[in-house]
Amino acid sequence: MRLALMLLMLTVLSTGQVLASSGTETDIATDVETDTHGAPGDEEAIEEPDEIRMLTAARAGLHGSAYWLVENVDGWFGERPFDEGGRVSGSLRVRGLYREDDGFSNDVRYRLRVQMPNVSETAYIFLGRDNEEELVRDESGTFARSQLLLPESGSDDQTFFAGIGYLLRDNLDLRLGVRSGYKLFAQARYRKIWWLTDDANLEFRQTLFLAVDQGLGTTSALDYAYALTPRTAFRWRNSVTLSTETDGAGWSTSLGLFQAFGRERKLSLEVLAGGETDAPVPTREYGVRSIWSQPVYRDWVIGELILGHFWPREDDDLERDRTWAAGLGVEMQF
Repeated sequence: MRLALMLLMLTVLSTGQVLASSGTETDIATDVETDTHGAPGDEEAIEEPDEIRMLTAARAGLHGSAYWLVENVDGWFGERPFDEGGRVSGSLRVRGLYREDDGFSNDVRYRLRVQMPNVSETAYIFLGRDNEEELVRDESGTFARSQLLLPESGSDDQTFFAGIGYLLRDNLDLRLGVRSGYKLFAQARYRKIWWLTDDANLEFRQTLFLAVDQGLGTTSALDYAYALTPRTAFRWRNSVTLSTETDGAGWSTSLGLFQAFGRERKLSLEVLAGGETDAPVPTREYGVRSIWSQPVYRDWVIGELILGHFWPREDDDLERDRTWAAGLGVEMQF
């Protein structure tokens, strides 16, 4: 635990970047005994190790600096106090990955989303650094490269971005942003949930996007969830992306069981597959993945362990490879 906290603390103290938040997913099996994150700096004054005090101070500093910046920018647009509808929230995630066929890699993301009352009660600002393709296509985090334990290049795959979003309705918003300093992108995002029974729901998400270097396209996601017990759920999650810059449709699917143990401890086991319809090898990879997550300090430092075994195949390979993969991550919420 101390090693993970020290790694996160060093990243906090050395990172001056601000990243953005993505959408959330609906869980049908809810956790009990879930704590509400207190405001940074509100922790009880108890004797703690030096690294814990530094981590707590770093968290308070991250929130305080973001709050100060956003509050001042909001003041440019009116005289309404920021605490009347203003909101600042974010998270910092540090993750190390190992994959037999690709070796070691790491991933650092710092996400921030704010709402400013003098701008609009229905508008929000997002900014940060993320995988460029996943950002534009608004792909589900379930099928993110980091969750699939695939390596990324910080300079080639990830990008800084900023933008503004506007909520037309609770389940419909528009976003306009810029990435890599000059590349514009726009999105229209729709979300709808149908409760089929008291224990089952179907969630549909649709994103239309237009972006420099990515063209015009759409990402569709359809997820089915069924609560087997109050703490156990079955989920079937699917995503398909079409764009003018690709020949076929990129697709991903996942079948899994999810178990909650209380106190925000969760375990999942999934079977996954993904590929592209018009590629020489339509199924790029399939495999199994298990994820364990739990708080490692209070309720705002979350640890995550991912283990997977995959069968990838490149277009010019005659047979599939077999590879083990693992990931260890720590996320601090503020």
